[in-house]
Amino acid sequence: MATVERTLRPIVVLLYINVGISVLLTVLTFVFKSSVLDYQVQHMVEAGKVAPGREAATRGVLEGTLWIRPLSILVVSVVYVRFVARLKLGLRRTYYRLVAVAIIGAGALAYLILISQFPVWYRVIQGVQGLVLLSLLPILATKEVRNHFAPEPQAMKIWDDA
Repeated sequence: MATVERTLRPIVVLLYINVGISVLLTVLTFVFKSSVLDYQVQHMVEAGKVAPGREAATRGVLEGTLWIRPLSILVVSVVYVRFVARLKLGLRRTYYRLVAVAIIGAGALAYLILISQFPVWYRVIQGVQGLVLLSLLPILATKEVRNHFAPEPQAMKIWDDA
């Protein structure tokens, strides 16, 4: 049991670090909400995506989208807690889901960094979060972790029970 916990500990730590970074980014977003919105509106105006006189309406729409982050953090936190609970079971599908979360999550963060109009500090934090997710991959690829999630060998069936 201690070996399993030692094998899985880095995965659990990285999952919780990722949730912590998400919560930190959410808190910072709301603390600096006005400056984040000012930055976004200014960049949209400079890019010609906002018609003159429509800055206030655009700001209202952007302010509404800021509420998406806490909701997504809640969902991700529940998923991560479920992952941690299922890690010890050694289910192969949990392993595949972790690999998918690491790859898709890091890719989604890279996409957001490239296309979103957030201040540099925001993008840096998202980049750190992406690196945390990517750092799961080499851990998941270790022999100990793969063995933990390896399927149980099935007994050979000599006759059909049907």
